[in-house]
Amino acid sequence: MAKTQLKLNVDNDISNDNEWSNRGDYWLKKINPIPQYTARKRRIIHKPLILSGHGIKLNIDRDTLLIKCGFTHYPQTREEYRFFPNDRQLPSRIVILDGDGSLSFDALQWLSEQGVPLIQIDWQGHTSSIGNASYASDTDLVKSQLEIQKQDNGFEFSKWVILQKIKNSYQTIKKISGNCDTAKPMLLKIKEQEIKLKDNPPHNLASLLAIEGIAAAAYFRYWYTLPLKWRGLNLKHIPSEWENIGTRIGNTRKSNQLANHPVNAILNYAYAILENQVRGYVVAAGLDPTIGYMHSNSKDRTSLIFDIMEPLRPIIDQYILEFVLSRTFAPDDFTLNKNGVCRLHPQFARYIVKLMHDIPEINTVTNKIIKQLIGKNIQINL
Repeated sequence: MAKTQLKLNVDNDISNDNEWSNRGDYWLKKINPIPQYTARKRRIIHKPLILSGHGIKLNIDRDTLLIKCGFTHYPQTREEYRFFPNDRQLPSRIVILDGDGSLSFDALQWLSEQGVPLIQIDWQGHTSSIGNASYASDTDLVKSQLEIQKQDNGFEFSKWVILQKIKNSYQTIKKISGNCDTAKPMLLKIKEQEIKLKDNPPHNLASLLAIEGIAAAAYFRYWYTLPLKWRGLNLKHIPSEWENIGTRIGNTRKSNQLANHPVNAILNYAYAILENQVRGYVVAAGLDPTIGYMHSNSKDRTSLIFDIMEPLRPIIDQYILEFVLSRTFAPDDFTLNKNGVCRLHPQFARYIVKLMHDIPEINTVTNKIIKQLIGKNIQINL
């Protein structure tokens, strides 16, 4: 992999510093933070509040929740939010992105009383902590989950989930490509796996995952052909791999968590938001998130959430692909550390998380999957 090369003369160093600040301001303006409540605004608005940077503070000040956002670049005007109990613009959730700072016990209690979840996402896209995420399972549904797991119904559900994923993958490539000649071989290969799954269904999980793997290989092969647009490369070089979207798997390890490409870094945040949203639907339905059918089960692994996410990933991918192909990026939208790991500018990360919240299809498709699962008898027509 070509390494990032910076021009080392003094003038360019100053320009690069300014560019980091400029890109922070650019993405900050696009975030369009929640407007504070005024007496003339009677409309109820509940949107996620996304925080990042150094020195984030959440504390109670005269019975109100006072939030001070962190600093990500200089100069920067510090954002502050004050929310009253039962506020008309109380956030639907508060998301902290790889930030540092302080949170008082009073603020935690206030958030719990107001029903506002507090979510923390690290730079790898892991949901590392969740506040106010109480869980009360439905005993009958959990019993049904376990029965399905022991019977063939669990595998039938898995086949249906993978079929939906392959169908959605086909639609994503077709939409992004405009059904162009370059994409047709990949679309044909994906369609072949869909037909194979329906006409000659596999008899075990290994065969099912093989079909999924062939479809995924064709799916991502089209990504390699898509170019990214850049500006400011006279001031700061980028790795040659960043000129195109490239592979989802990192070059140095069999993992996509430690992203070494901007698009992978963006997707890590997008999938973290998806995971949190699916978790909310699963818990609300009274299901046990640790009882899955494709991903391995363990005490601390929410396998069902990862199962349900599979058909949703191509939907998220479409939004991300449309976004990155319509933008011209600057090198300072990203950082590359000494280990080749790519991270987003903190304000850019906030914008991505804002973009991913409340995608209508996520609600529709997730509910469809859960309905398939909690039916008394899973009879799925492939």
